[in-house]
Amino acid sequence: MKEIHLKRTMAGMLALCMLALSACSETPVEENSAGAPEADVLPAAETTAKEDADDRMDRASVPDNLPEIDFGGRDFRAAQQTSRTYEFYAEELTGEGTNDAVYNRNLKVEDRFGVKIVSVDYDSLSAITSDVGTLVKSGTDAYEVVSHYAYRAYTPIHAHAYRNWLEVPNVDFSRPWWNSLANEQNTINGILYTATGDVNISSLLTTYAIFFHVPLTEKYGITPESLYSAVYEGTWTIDHFIELTSSIYEDKNGDGRRDDGDVYGFAAWPGISCDAWLPAFDQPITVKDEEGFPVPAINTEKTIAALEKMYHFYYNTEGGYGDVSSAENEVNMFAADGVCFVPSVFDDAFTVYRYMDSAYGILPYPKWDETQEMYLTNSRDQYTVIGIPMFKKDEDLTFIGTVMEALSAESWRSVYPEYYDIALKGKYSLDEDTSNMVDLVLAGRNYDFSFLFGEAECVRIPYLFRDMMMDRDMNFASRYKKLEKSLKNSMKKIRGYYEG
Repeated sequence: MKEIHLKRTMAGMLALCMLALSACSETPVEENSAGAPEADVLPAAETTAKEDADDRMDRASVPDNLPEIDFGGRDFRAAQQTSRTYEFYAEELTGEGTNDAVYNRNLKVEDRFGVKIVSVDYDSLSAITSDVGTLVKSGTDAYEVVSHYAYRAYTPIHAHAYRNWLEVPNVDFSRPWWNSLANEQNTINGILYTATGDVNISSLLTTYAIFFHVPLTEKYGITPESLYSAVYEGTWTIDHFIELTSSIYEDKNGDGRRDDGDVYGFAAWPGISCDAWLPAFDQPITVKDEEGFPVPAINTEKTIAALEKMYHFYYNTEGGYGDVSSAENEVNMFAADGVCFVPSVFDDAFTVYRYMDSAYGILPYPKWDETQEMYLTNSRDQYTVIGIPMFKKDEDLTFIGTVMEALSAESWRSVYPEYYDIALKGKYSLDEDTSNMVDLVLAGRNYDFSFLFGEAECVRIPYLFRDMMMDRDMNFASRYKKLEKSLKNSMKKIRGYYEG
């Protein structure tokens, strides 16, 4: 068994990245541009600050309806990867808003219920997802909850290592501090092995959007106002997006060949960001059958059409560049003024784009066509999920449920607004349009159940679109036929985990 080290760790590293959309504020945008809702008579920044303050007051007044219980100083141990410690823990007050919000949240819950929040840190994803099964087999009571990237949930679920969240007292998944978009998708046959909520700020940070470079797009006659208008009017579709970008190209480095040093209308490494295209086009990977169990749904004419369209866009248009050398360089090219539009998660804004001298903006992924009702996207498969290990007894569940509900509610009241309302919308973005775009993106997050199992036990079905783009393979029918039998067996196996 891996040795577990209980320690208090700094959460300020990620928090220091929260300068977010500073570049956006450098280029003023006219009030009420692009048909945005009418603003108050206050200036835009003051209006946003007032709305944020009102929202915080409204949230603070919402009760969690938990009973008042004193747990007598009992440790609440949360196991997590060191890269995600910031979600559950903050060492001390630093004066940085997001860090201090987590610290104060924990202190409030600790004082209210007589508990001590303790971080159980693991160095790697594989260590934490494998060790929980080992601990369950040995009966070692090591922690109350364990959190990790969603895409490795199959390891502990396969090991029968998690309890059902829906049997935990004092947890109310109908409340706004739980991520209903993810939890409903991941509930099968009345069983939810992994839950996610506002404790897991990574579901925000890993959300995909389209970022646009303001000076570059304006150079080619594309204004922020025209882009926002298309979104508001429902005409921001993939065909419109391709039309805008497919002819934009400049041999910036003058070497006579297309490479990462040139300027493009759109550029992307044909890897992980491709995972968002099918969700954006409202094409599910799996759906639930009449019994509520997941079945494949990806083999459709829309999937085939989407693959052909995006393949042509990435590889056969002048302005589309699908040969970016890496996901990291996809971000770096945008930051170096080399791309008009790029797919990025919000975390890229916090860690890279805040250093840009140029202004940029945010848009949702385009719709498949104008008949699609919503703008949709997904969170990268690295969003955090939380499990309750099987070594926890029935008598432990009230303790776990009470503390988790309290932590989630307090996160919704104070931590999430610090990231979302201030860092993403208010403090660093003075224009109302950016706020509206962020709202649209987050409201349209799509969590397909298959990502919990896709790396191994779902024969990479949620990554099929990505894999075919990277392999430059457009023969979807042939590819799917080769894996169909294995996929059927995998889905039957997964069903077994949820049959009781």
